[in-house]
Amino acid sequence: MEQVLEFLRTRAGHDFGSYKRSTQHRRIYRRQGLRNIETLGEYIDELRTNPEEVQTLVADLMINVTGFFRDAEAWQVLAAQVIKPLIAERENGASIRVWVPACSTGEEACSIAMLAIELAEAAGKRFDLKVFATDAQEANLRKARDGVYPAAAMTGLSAERLRRYFEKLDGSYQVTKELRDMVVFARQNLLRDPPFSRLDLVSCRNVLIYLEPDAQQRIIALCHFSLTQGGHLFLGNAETVGRHDDLFETVSKKWRIYRRVGPTRHDLVDYPRPRASAEPTTGEKPPSLLPGPTAPVAEMARRALLERFAPASVLVDLKGRVLYFHGATRDYLEQPSGEPTRDLLTMARDGLALKLRVAIREAMKDNRDVTVTARVQEGKSSRSVAITVMPLPTSSAGGNLLVSFIPAPKASKQVKASMREDAGGGSSGERALQEELTTTRAELRNTIEHLETANEELKASNEEATSMNEELQSTNEELETSKEELQSFNEELNTVNNQLQHKIGELEAATNDLNNLLAGSETATLFLDDKFRIKWFAPATKELFDFVSSDIGRPIAHFARKFSDANLLPDAETVLKKLITIDAEVQSDDSRWYLRRMLPYRTRDNHIAGVVVTFSDNHGAEARR
Repeated sequence: MEQVLEFLRTRAGHDFGSYKRSTQHRRIYRRQGLRNIETLGEYIDELRTNPEEVQTLVADLMINVTGFFRDAEAWQVLAAQVIKPLIAERENGASIRVWVPACSTGEEACSIAMLAIELAEAAGKRFDLKVFATDAQEANLRKARDGVYPAAAMTGLSAERLRRYFEKLDGSYQVTKELRDMVVFARQNLLRDPPFSRLDLVSCRNVLIYLEPDAQQRIIALCHFSLTQGGHLFLGNAETVGRHDDLFETVSKKWRIYRRVGPTRHDLVDYPRPRASAEPTTGEKPPSLLPGPTAPVAEMARRALLERFAPASVLVDLKGRVLYFHGATRDYLEQPSGEPTRDLLTMARDGLALKLRVAIREAMKDNRDVTVTARVQEGKSSRSVAITVMPLPTSSAGGNLLVSFIPAPKASKQVKASMREDAGGGSSGERALQEELTTTRAELRNTIEHLETANEELKASNEEATSMNEELQSTNEELETSKEELQSFNEELNTVNNQLQHKIGELEAATNDLNNLLAGSETATLFLDDKFRIKWFAPATKELFDFVSSDIGRPIAHFARKFSDANLLPDAETVLKKLITIDAEVQSDDSRWYLRRMLPYRTRDNHIAGVVVTFSDNHGAEARR
């Protein structure tokens, strides 16, 4: 199997290494069976000598099952919860960018364009809509660019959409110029070529189900990178964002629609090497990354002030994972020994974790800024620090939290001396407070240990649930893959059936023509096979034999004749052996004379399949007698 994949990679330029092994095996064995090839080695030889089979196998592995507005309810939810709000918040004349990777022959890309046109018109707006539709197969892209679809592919379209967006041709439909100009088709390998950027919507449906989990997560990370903040991801019914649930929030769980949240995670993106043809030219110039003379002065001043005066801070998500560091956070956070972590509470220095947990919980619960004071341990001493937790608006950073650490001002020498004088006479009180503090710390430590134990148990349960969920997800993906393959087989069978029905129609027409011709002829015609069994007879033959329809397949020697002909079978054997024509005069029981002619039954490829016997009235013989 690996030899087949390596051959496709080196000869055809398609790397299927990230595809699920079960899908690879099914599709390769299917092609092997259709070619009537016994072993895999023989099939590899067939690939080496037959370029057409290579292209057919590539197309078979890239299961192309698509349609206009496939899963109608999913498109209704996409329109109501994604495209309609996007149009409402976007200014008239603004740009809307959509990407449809693995677009096949373009039906899904056209569906999105139709939906956007209709919703924009309903809102009384016009937009610069660009739908970038990409696929790895050039044959698919040629069909998509032509925009010609058979009548059978129009089942998902209403009569109104069919009338507006398509022109009827001979047995097919072609996309109108209005719709075609909004869709840009380009060749792209999703796992190898650079992605698009600054997108409002990515529709990556029924692509992940064919890929291994690692490849799935790479594509999810690329989609997150490609989308603008708040942009949406549209997946297939059996697909999810997997372990990247911190990068997206769910809009529709049933129809797998997600919204991007959080900043771009460059550490998760495996950037492909750029290629010249990865993204079609749009005429847009990339923004400059270096500040030039035109950079706003206010922005430069703001950055300088932030660097100089802003406190040490971290941006965390709602699960307490650090997304971004600012300033000297090492005074308050450190990596523990062992595996690296981004969990804020795990990274907090001694004395901060408890207060951090309380502040974060209150800020999330009440959606307000919370400030607490804690003491961070530094060896044998400690120092006071104010911790502020500020919830950020959802539209800004996806509902994250900004945690700031502000050191308390140091006391002056006079204040310290005054504190020492006041404390001189209160040693017994200090001891009591110290004992109470020790007891409280012990109780707190026990509580924390119990909570940590419970948390570990919850984590273990969560890991088990996650493992079961992944197994169920994998099973669901396999079922969806099988469904896609069955649909592909069904479409092929429908095509073959239509061709067969056409051939049957032609055969029936030819048979009717022949029957009518022979029915109007007085010549009795009889077809025998090479064993002299009846293959077919004309109606006039019943005047010489007692034939009925069920006699087809019976030997001619079993039937009584209504004429005298002792040489019927010997002449038939001679014709079959020498491939000659034999004529003879025979007389029927009612004293009529016939010219009996025998000749070989030749097929279209000149194969001898029996004998043709004809009986025609011989009036000349009667006159001579």
